[in-house]
Amino acid sequence: MKFFKPMTDKEKGNWTRGAVLGFYTYLLVLGLNEVYYLRFSKKILSSTMIFWSGLIVAFASELILNLIDRKKSHLDKD
Repeated sequence: MKFFKPMTDKEKGNWTRGAVLGFYTYLLVLGLNEVYYLRFSKKILSSTMIFWSGLIVAFASELILNLIDRKKSHLDKD
């Protein structure tokens, strides 16, 4: 019994792009947070906010890319 359907190659590619974008978000937000800390001796964001920002960006970008692909394939069929 399968709980989830297998991902298509396009969906795998979209997840990879989303994960990479989430990783770069982590790097950017952590970098900004540390530079601000070095300059002013206090942090802008908590660790929780940094963690959720990367996850939200990764999953949201994958969702958006999948929706765009579905819309394109639906328009191509018509």
